[in-house]
Amino acid sequence: MKVKFMGSFFGPFPQDDKKQVVFAGRSNVGKSSLINMLVGKNIARTSKEPGRTKAVNFYLLEDYNIYLVDLPGYGFAKASKTEREKWRELIENYFRSCWENIRVVFLLLDSLVGPTELDLQAIRWFEDLRLPYAVILTKCDRATQKEINEVKRKLKTLSLDHAILTSSKEGIGKKEIIKYVLS
Repeated sequence: MKVKFMGSFFGPFPQDDKKQVVFAGRSNVGKSSLINMLVGKNIARTSKEPGRTKAVNFYLLEDYNIYLVDLPGYGFAKASKTEREKWRELIENYFRSCWENIRVVFLLLDSLVGPTELDLQAIRWFEDLRLPYAVILTKCDRATQKEINEVKRKLKTLSLDHAILTSSKEGIGKKEIIKYVLS
């Protein structure tokens, strides 16, 4: 898959006719790792330390003319409260200025943690903005089937009946996500 890093943006964001596939979620949930797994190369910077992604990063899937958009995470990060507030404002500004081009927002949830209150707030926000979204469970290679089933049960109580199971390390979910993006 041919991919090109287009830049890290704090605004204004690219305003062209290309559709955007957005990766959102808590800090350290695996957004950048998932992008790397999908494109088959380490193009997005990753770290074990929460808060590595500080800007809105755009990657162009050249064969499909689609942007993959890697957002900073929300929630805990090794950063000051002021810095985390700047990230929140950055994310909100991104969605307000680019919503017309967003094809889907992938909300990533850690399969060991499940949906947090911040994730539920994100879902409500996507719904208020009428943004199409899909839930992705990350790090499924680390969770037992019982833990995954428990997270799925919680999601079902929220009327979220489908979640794509992924593991960036093992390549699980790659075909399903690519099919979703390109359909």
